Amino acid sequence: MSVSRCLLHTARLKRPISVAPMVDITTPQFLELLHIISGEHRYDYYSEMYHSEAILHHQGHLDRFVGKPRSNVVVQLGGSQPDSMAKAAKVLQENGYSEVNINVGCPSPNVQHGQFGAVLMKTPNKVADILSTMDKYNVHIPVTVKCRIGVDHQDSMEFLENFVSTLMQSSRPPPHLIVHARKCILKGLSPKQNRTIPPLNYERVYELSQLFPHLHLSINGGFTETGSIQQALTKVDGCMIGRKVMDHPLFLQEMDRHLYKDESTKPVSSIIDEYLDYTDKLLSLPLDKEDYGLPPFTLLVKPIMMLYSGRVGRNFRRILTEQLKSKPSPHSFPSLVRNSLIQSQ
Repeated sequence: MSVSRCLLHTARLKRPISVAPMVDITTPQFLELLHIISGEHRYDYYSEMYHSEAILHHQGHLDRFVGKPRSNVVVQLGGSQPDSMAKAAKVLQENGYSEVNINVGCPSPNVQHGQFGAVLMKTPNKVADILSTMDKYNVHIPVTVKCRIGVDHQDSMEFLENFVSTLMQSSRPPPHLIVHARKCILKGLSPKQNRTIPPLNYERVYELSQLFPHLHLSINGGFTETGSIQQALTKVDGCMIGRKVMDHPLFLQEMDRHLYKDESTKPVSSIIDEYLDYTDKLLSLPLDKEDYGLPPFTLLVKPIMMLYSGRVGRNFRRILTEQLKSKPSPHSFPSLVRNSLIQSQ
């Protein structure tokens, strides 16, 4: 069934719903879990942010550092140096990744110190330079931008319009803009507070869409129900979901049922089995001493911690956490997870 028929919207994006980039959340392991839950045809999955220099440093093993390249995985890049950003995008392109997104919305102090993330909204010409430099390195894959509606006291419609206009006047305008419908405050609020304290302003994003009708635009921020997602998709091209999927990965199945009318969802037990097959293959990889290491068990179990809710979910997380303290061997990891699940019932 087509996206447009299900969502009552003539979508210009192949996959109008996406999962947001989240630091320490949308790891390669979490993205693998999302693919197991709902495949790669309905939703775009954004990686956590990787600095451009980290991509260049780890280019010999990107399949483990970033995750397997897939048609619906978007790698988010952080950085402010045009050549470094373009080089990183070219390396990703050469390794089979299909799309790159530039982070212009993260407010963390470390990111600010590096002069990238949300602070770049104050210097739109620098973002435009990053986009234009992509052509210098023959980057052909889509390079998109994710930003806020404003930063600090620069939060007027005029400021946002000027920011987007500057990007669109570059020699390589972004084909897709994702806008978090909150401004961010760089001094005085933590990244967590910047996700909740500045008020949401969906109308500002909808107005922006009217000002730039040829730009594919997605809205992000506070979407937790299928009804609000469907409503947003009548006004803009896409809707990005973040913390709801982090806290409840099976929300993908809820969207499958309500928005795509697909009742053939996998049981959680099958999802666990497929994920453990993935971790078993990952932990069996032969590595040289100088090679990029495998993820620790704590990182491997994190994606499946929220598959169960209520009493079973609490018991599962508690027992599994206790079991990991025994430092099990790689070959015993699947049985450790399954035994923890049995004990949690």
